[in-house]
Amino acid sequence: MMDKYRCRFHPERKAVLYCEKYEYGYCDECVSDDLLCTDPELYCKFRTHCIIWENCRHLLKEKRAGSE
Repeated sequence: MMDKYRCRFHPERKAVLYCEKYEYGYCDECVSDDLLCTDPELYCKFRTHCIIWENCRHLLKEKRAGSE
């Protein structure tokens, strides 16, 4: 199990944001690199207040509109 207080991609760095569903932590650098949801099409009970989801929500809407 990953430590949500440490960055998922940079374990030596402290997390400033984390995914509540998977408990993945992310550092400043990862957050500023246009962080996207790990599973944007799967159900997540935390989505209504998720900063990561808000960051990529429009991309999923565009993808769905293009497939219709």
